[in-house]
Amino acid sequence: MGRSTGARGHGVVRRGPGRPAGRSAHDGVLADRDALLDAAERVIRAEGPAVTLDAIAAAAGVTKPILYRGVGDKDAVVQALAERLGARMTDEVTAMVAAASGPRDGLRRLVGGYLALAARDRSLYLYVTAGGSRDDRVQQALLLADRTARGFAEGIAAFRVARGADPAVALAWAYGLIGSLHFVTLWWLRDGTTDTDGVAEQITELLWSTAWGSPPRARRGVSSCGTGTSSSTARRSTSRPTR
Repeated sequence: MGRSTGARGHGVVRRGPGRPAGRSAHDGVLADRDALLDAAERVIRAEGPAVTLDAIAAAAGVTKPILYRGVGDKDAVVQALAERLGARMTDEVTAMVAAASGPRDGLRRLVGGYLALAARDRSLYLYVTAGGSRDDRVQQALLLADRTARGFAEGIAAFRVARGADPAVALAWAYGLIGSLHFVTLWWLRDGTTDTDGVAEQITELLWSTAWGSPPRARRGVSSCGTGTSSSTARRSTSRPTR
């Protein structure tokens, strides 16, 4: 079945035999899922993250039941948009990191890219991270993280393998990275007191100095028991002066 040329602007396809008799607001055609999501993104960007399903349906040129049939309820719309946004963010950030001059620059590009993309699609970012009606708020919060963590974990694993470190931590680090970036992003989008480069550099320094900058057991000034005192400092404090 081909798309209807006349209805192309509304993202709909003609209903074939045996298909549900859903009708658009125009001429009795069945809505295309991708076109419905495109319309959702447009109206969210235009009207903000508090947009309703009625507004999304109107922007797509369909009735609300057709939106339900083509995508689902509000939680289904949020999930679908989170997958799309997560895929775009992962692809674009991965391309930025690939052009890095070194590991720290790669981390800086990842942090800065995430912030910049969230700012570019501010309303959509806020919609997919807080726009659903789920009772399970944990699952709601993880919608975007689940999509982006997989891509980030691959890069982290490759980074650690290249340094002779265990890549098994990659997924936990990816979620930790996204979690820190998410809350920094929410604060930054709300307050906007620092420019993108300034925030990105501050967060990069935090992450690099605590987890990325040196292999395990090679960080100066930290003992194996995690007391914050190096072994050389401990020896100096316990040895007596030579007479």
